[in-house]
Amino acid sequence: MRAINATDLARLESAAQDPNENVYDLGLKQDERSRLRRIEDLKRENALLTLVFEQTQLEVERLRELLSGT
Repeated sequence: MRAINATDLARLESAAQDPNENVYDLGLKQDERSRLRRIEDLKRENALLTLVFEQTQLEVERLRELLSGT
């Protein structure tokens, strides 16, 4: 968990006092970027695993044909 420094705390306190103030938490923004980057990494990994799985199935079929002598 990320520690809140004095600047972040001051922004959060001022936001609590004035709800119309435009305040954002840079840590949350970075966390969101990290989360989105991780999702994209997982999508690429999933695509690679799917490809390996499909190629393995083809190879198994090829080996079965070779073993059966056809």
